[in-house]
Amino acid sequence: MEDNKELSKDIIKAKRPSKRRRIPAKIVGSILVIGFAILAFFGIKAIGTLGKVIIKNQGSSAPFLKLPKITSEALAGEGDGRVNILLIGIGGKEYRKGGNLADTIIVASIDPENKKLALLSVPRDLLVPLPAPFKGQEKINAVHSYGEQNSKQFSGGGPELLKKTVSSILDLPIHYFVRIDFNGFEKIISEVGGVDVVVEKDIYDPFYPKDNSDEYQTFQLKAGKQKLDGKTALKYARSRKTTSDFDRAKRQQELLSAYKDKALSLGFLLNPKKMVSTLNIVGDHIRTDLQTKELERVLTIIKDVKTDQIVNKVLDSSPEGLLNSINDGGYYLVPAAGNFKEVQKLAHEIFTDPYIEKENAKIIVLNGSDIAGQANDVAKQLQTYNYNVVKVDIAPEKIDKSIIYDNSNNSKNLTLQLIKKRLNINLQSEFPESLSKFNEADIIIIIGKNYDGGKKTL
Repeated sequence: MEDNKELSKDIIKAKRPSKRRRIPAKIVGSILVIGFAILAFFGIKAIGTLGKVIIKNQGSSAPFLKLPKITSEALAGEGDGRVNILLIGIGGKEYRKGGNLADTIIVASIDPENKKLALLSVPRDLLVPLPAPFKGQEKINAVHSYGEQNSKQFSGGGPELLKKTVSSILDLPIHYFVRIDFNGFEKIISEVGGVDVVVEKDIYDPFYPKDNSDEYQTFQLKAGKQKLDGKTALKYARSRKTTSDFDRAKRQQELLSAYKDKALSLGFLLNPKKMVSTLNIVGDHIRTDLQTKELERVLTIIKDVKTDQIVNKVLDSSPEGLLNSINDGGYYLVPAAGNFKEVQKLAHEIFTDPYIEKENAKIIVLNGSDIAGQANDVAKQLQTYNYNVVKVDIAPEKIDKSIIYDNSNNSKNLTLQLIKKRLNINLQSEFPESLSKFNEADIIIIIGKNYDGGKKTL
């Protein structure tokens, strides 16, 4: 990624969607539980509707939802131990202006081993590089629209292009997506009788869009505990003019948790009348590439996630945030570091791979290259992914090719294979006598003269 001052120069290189007035965010993350509940409950009985709702997954699936037991071969890299789902909100075909802009983008990452959920909201004004075969940069909210407009060039259209983009900037796999529009969200919330939220501060927004037009209406909501019906919940999720996109993202995550609690407290899956009514709604308003069996497995995990343990993060441009705003022919958010490495570090910290955590392998990194500090750099990179690096030192001798030694008797195999893929270094099982003083380690990595930085990041 280029320096901040250069980021905007390549924007025009990509074919941009036609200029349209911005529309506020269209969705809250509560679609995660909603979609799973509806689709998993009905299974093949609703094959007609499911045929519209469920589409083919153009990318990779989460190994946990496919296999009875996870093996090292099943994991393409760090993050594959979780189930990562991109939640996309659009206005939909009934909104004449910007109906395909994905103004709400949330990564919902499930840790199936420990029954945990983490949410990361990505602001719509974030400037990102378009994935191949396209070139140039775009605001991330336009990527979905761009993919829809160029669906013949890119299989999977907007959702798949957005999945690839988010995966690239976070350096993590995005296995699935769930997309919903305005009307679907409003009606689905109403079906469960609304949701309860605690409004942090009074909201007064005289610039809330009126009836899909260029006119405005006033939206007000008092601070404190509130019960929101579908229409009000939609406004609560969309309002931004008198607060900010970042405040709105927090409200959307709050609604996700609120819906989860409400749906489960009502025994929603056991209420056929409500399920049938909801199913009649989702066919035209929701899409996902999670298949029926995968939905069923995800639902069983979601049921056990404790709301007070959900991790909520929002990428923002606050003084402590990782983004900066620039105005160069338009308003953009860019990484404060000049690249996405700090953003990726945050994502890795909150989306901890459960298999790395479970094995907790003790790792020592040794520098056998001619470059001072090379082992430290590798150690920091691994620590970003929550590997347990216990020591950094100088190798007994210089070596040409980097090597990974297994001193765990193959008891840390998942970690070994993930490090091998991350650093692109060969694995050696026979432990040499020259490394005996580092015998406390499960894994020893020696950085050789040929090391090129391993896996590149943006």
